[in-house]
Amino acid sequence: MKTVRHGEPDRTRLLRIPSHVLADIVAHAVAEAPRECCGLLVGTGDSVDESVRTPNLEPGVTRFLVDPGAQVVLMKRLRGTRREILGAYHSHPQSEPVPSPSDIAENFSNDFLCVIVSLLEAQRPITRAYRIRSGQVEELEIVPDASG
Repeated sequence: MKTVRHGEPDRTRLLRIPSHVLADIVAHAVAEAPRECCGLLVGTGDSVDESVRTPNLEPGVTRFLVDPGAQVVLMKRLRGTRREILGAYHSHPQSEPVPSPSDIAENFSNDFLCVIVSLLEAQRPITRAYRIRSGQVEELEIVPDASG
């Protein structure tokens, strides 16, 4: 898996997310544990400016399925704006914040972001971001933008 944490970061591999949005994603993960939480990421380009919690329609505790109805409602709300759904987030309550084989297999767009929160160490949640392109996982560096 490629990572941008070593050497000079490539600008295209940075993802800006305001600190309050990151905090809300983590809070959602904590609230839903031991089930996986899920939601959608909204913004423009390489900047997320909003997370939208969605119901997890998957009945088990180790998978997620974003409610398509919630996605449609969000798409309608974003019509006529420059903002769009950039990707989705979900939690891994009992594993590392890396895409699982099902996360990789079920990725449907090379441009869709995947943000994962791990609660493996409950007192220290870890959040990481990825792009999954044709089965290849590329980690993005999250830049917690305090201005958002």
